[in-house]
Amino acid sequence: MKVREDRKDGVLLLYLEGDECLDCSTAADVRTMILEKIDGNSDVVMDLSRVQFVDSAGLGVLITVYKATRRKGRQARFAGARPEVHHIMEVIHLNRILEMSPNVATAVRELGELQA
Repeated sequence: MKVREDRKDGVLLLYLEGDECLDCSTAADVRTMILEKIDGNSDVVMDLSRVQFVDSAGLGVLITVYKATRRKGRQARFAGARPEVHHIMEVIHLNRILEMSPNVATAVRELGELQA
């Protein structure tokens, strides 16, 4: 799995590409790649639309992104989670902690509204 970055309206966009599983076989590398990109100068949107499966290691990556962003005084949103991933997050109540958005564009807009 690779992490592609982009920027829109001052927001760091992180796209997970390649492998469709964020699990114990990909989580450590993805975590490292993402942490190298979070600089504290931007809010972060992580696109989950290509992730079909997530296990506890993958959920740990999402929590790491949230915590790293917050530690730097910024906000994080998670966008486009497929129903099967969103369901796992609901079952363990992670959706009550992580800010979820239906897609990247909405997440960027919501972050902009928070700054206004």
